[in-house]
Amino acid sequence: MDINEKGTESVRRTSNPHVYPVETWAELTDLYWFLQEGEHQFKSVAVDGITGLQTLCMNFVLGEAVALDASRDPDMPTRQVWGKVTQLMKTQITNFRNLPMNVIFTALTRRTVIGEDEDMGDSMMGPACSPSVSAHLEAAVDVIGYIYKMEVMVKVKGTDQKKPRTRTRLIVEGNERFLVGDRTHTLGNWVDAPDLTNILTTMDGKEAE
Repeated sequence: MDINEKGTESVRRTSNPHVYPVETWAELTDLYWFLQEGEHQFKSVAVDGITGLQTLCMNFVLGEAVALDASRDPDMPTRQVWGKVTQLMKTQITNFRNLPMNVIFTALTRRTVIGEDEDMGDSMMGPACSPSVSAHLEAAVDVIGYIYKMEVMVKVKGTDQKKPRTRTRLIVEGNERFLVGDRTHTLGNWVDAPDLTNILTTMDGKEAE
């Protein structure tokens, strides 16, 4: 489910998933019921991603608000609007989490300061969405990971020389800089060159498609 992330081309390099571009909140609801009814071949679904989903939800709620009050500024959400967005997001996160299949949520990241002092307080990288939605998402899933690319020096076979290589790493435990965690305790602190099929197989022994 591509929610304005435009990440289809990058995943097609290694796989060829079925992709549905979600453009309205109603489409998201329709997709949920389609997956819930179970008359399909899919064993896994990815919501890509939560950051775009919150924007989609905000546009939906603002549209309703403007329809009820034409004098309302659609670019200035009220506390009531934010409250409805939060509730709708929590409901859909829970709905998708409870589907009888593997469910993956992605999100852009942002730095959050821990404590009252923005300059002196500690910070953590987490999902780029409202704090209440982020907290609900954190509680809803079994594994939270932070994926990034790093450059490492690799020895050239048959020589004493080394050359730089880019390696992708998924952190899932043991790091205070990122919001991560693994309730299954099956993946260790990190996974190099992460492959979703291998990760799911390690977690529960089921093959993903």
